[in-house]
Amino acid sequence: MSALAAAFDYTIQWSVGGNYSDWSATHPVSVGDTVVFKYAPPHTVAQLSSEAAYKACNLGSKVFLDSSGGTGFTFDEPGTWYFSCVTGSHCARGQKVAITVTGSSVRSPAKPEGNSAAAPVAGAAGVAVKLALGLLGVGGALLAAF
Repeated sequence: MSALAAAFDYTIQWSVGGNYSDWSATHPVSVGDTVVFKYAPPHTVAQLSSEAAYKACNLGSKVFLDSSGGTGFTFDEPGTWYFSCVTGSHCARGQKVAITVTGSSVRSPAKPEGNSAAAPVAGAAGVAVKLALGLLGVGGALLAAF
């Protein structure tokens, strides 16, 4: 018999006026959870390479960039992940967030083996993948069989 582990989906309304400095303090993200950034142009979501890049708004250090308006990340490793908007002075004006992920590393059946970074799941395509795999449970919680 296999056990089911529930994961959670969090949504960040991504804008220049948002206060993201203590987001992780009030949103306990665990391995397997998904955070979706919702925004409109001209905003973007960039994953930055380090805490130093995050603090300095060094946007040249991005490892991922999206401008789709619904950028999702499903976390497969614990640690702190850094995100910012790369438009103009948005990062310097506070449109950045550090997300602390807790828990043990897990392999998701939806990801290729060896992926050690946060895996982007873009908008409707990500939901379609979850639905196709039969992993989307009641209330939008992601369910994975182990």
